[in-house]
Amino acid sequence: MDAADSGPASPAPRVWVELPGEASVLAELLARIRQRSGEWWCEVRLDLWAQAQRSDGTPTVEPSPTVFPVPARLVTPIEGTDYTAVPTRRPGPAGDDPAGESGLQWSYQELPTAVGRPQLRILHHETCFLADAEPHLTLDQARRAVAEGAEPCTGCGVREKIRG
Repeated sequence: MDAADSGPASPAPRVWVELPGEASVLAELLARIRQRSGEWWCEVRLDLWAQAQRSDGTPTVEPSPTVFPVPARLVTPIEGTDYTAVPTRRPGPAGDDPAGESGLQWSYQELPTAVGRPQLRILHHETCFLADAEPHLTLDQARRAVAEGAEPCTGCGVREKIRG
């Protein structure tokens, strides 16, 4: 099975999740969760094996879906996978979104580059679990950043969101 193909039994898009001991597994991304501290977490589902009983009482094994939270820094999106339908949860009552009220829904992340190379900037929407900064750009500023060379994040579907 291709890593980006979630298959018919897996409606949620897949991501790589780093486990203790540096192993990584494919899991389904169920939600992105912004903690009050500002840190992003992800809710993921992973099928593990569980013992079950056959009708005759003998033991067998079957998949058992396990849902757990994991810090977003341990989650890696799969290139080409659409994560735009993954819900984002934030603390506070519904509609309590200061970034949305102010129009600041975008941020960019500056990544290190080799000496003499231009700065690499990745543009994120406020719902992106890969963003490392609070939203500080308006839609017009986000469009300008892309026009000036910022790369749209493929994890949060920025390219589609800034078309307008």
